[in-house]
Amino acid sequence: MTLGRKIQEIRVSRGMSQEEFGEMLGATRQTVSKWELDQAVPDIRKIVAISRLFCVSTDDLLVNVTNFEKEGVRFVCGIYRKGCCEIVETEKLLLEYYGRDKHTIGARVYKGNGSVKKLTAICERDCRISREEPTFYAYQYNDTVYTNHPEFEALMGEEFRRERLDQMDRLDSFLINHGDKPLHTVSEVGIRRALEEWRKGVVMSVSDDSFRISLCTGNVEYIFSIYPQDTNIYCGCSYNAPFELGLKSSGQYFRMRNYKDNSDFFCGFFFDFGRQLQEDKDGTVTISYGQDQPDACGMMQWIVKRYSDDEIILQGCNGDEYPFHKDETKFEYFL
Repeated sequence: MTLGRKIQEIRVSRGMSQEEFGEMLGATRQTVSKWELDQAVPDIRKIVAISRLFCVSTDDLLVNVTNFEKEGVRFVCGIYRKGCCEIVETEKLLLEYYGRDKHTIGARVYKGNGSVKKLTAICERDCRISREEPTFYAYQYNDTVYTNHPEFEALMGEEFRRERLDQMDRLDSFLINHGDKPLHTVSEVGIRRALEEWRKGVVMSVSDDSFRISLCTGNVEYIFSIYPQDTNIYCGCSYNAPFELGLKSSGQYFRMRNYKDNSDFFCGFFFDFGRQLQEDKDGTVTISYGQDQPDACGMMQWIVKRYSDDEIILQGCNGDEYPFHKDETKFEYFL
């Protein structure tokens, strides 16, 4: 039984109207109605007052209350895959990467809360067309839809059908830091653990000229970004596992990239949902501190160039630096 139903039974058994009941508690009839409909919960002082005024114990009021059963339970995020589709979901976000047919790959973003999420961004690429042709996209910011494909505009707000997840294989589950979990410094837990903590989570940034999401589950990085001003679009998934002296990039298994005229060497359009994280056979990494180079499998090692308690600088390809800061940790905080 819900708390609201218990309050209603106490009131009705005394032959009182909602207004009379509320007057005894210093509450309005509308407030009592919300309590009884479980649209609001009385604060602790009101619960104690109900207990004293109507001679019921607080245990009778609060124990075995069904609408409290899920309170405080963190949403368990998941990674799902079937055929040419992979979905990663958190409490407030769902990213879908897919091959719609033999030639078209795409990615979608659904935003919401819990089990209800609605489409807020989409991009697709037909790999048969020339590299100079754009990747089509649409995304919503406030009440405005930004798009280079008018047909996508009509899709905004479409609700995700959750029965689809029942037909997919669940590959993994994980928890997202909501900013309520204390983070450690390098000296407390070491480089590997610090990288895991600082990277894990979600960042979402939306404006009238960009749409960007970065989601890290620990090993897997999911990216969805659109920058219309320079036609830069990038959606991709990659395995990046931290080790004691840095990060091991085990390669991408989905990428849809459109950067200006696509002449850069890193532009490309491919997906392979059969890839898995490649682990070292003995679990060790034999590489010198401060040097980036491929491992025996040809995968890139992103090595620590320098670090402090609250900052780790990784050196990636061609000497590029990739900073990670304790105070800039990704949380799921954007809604």
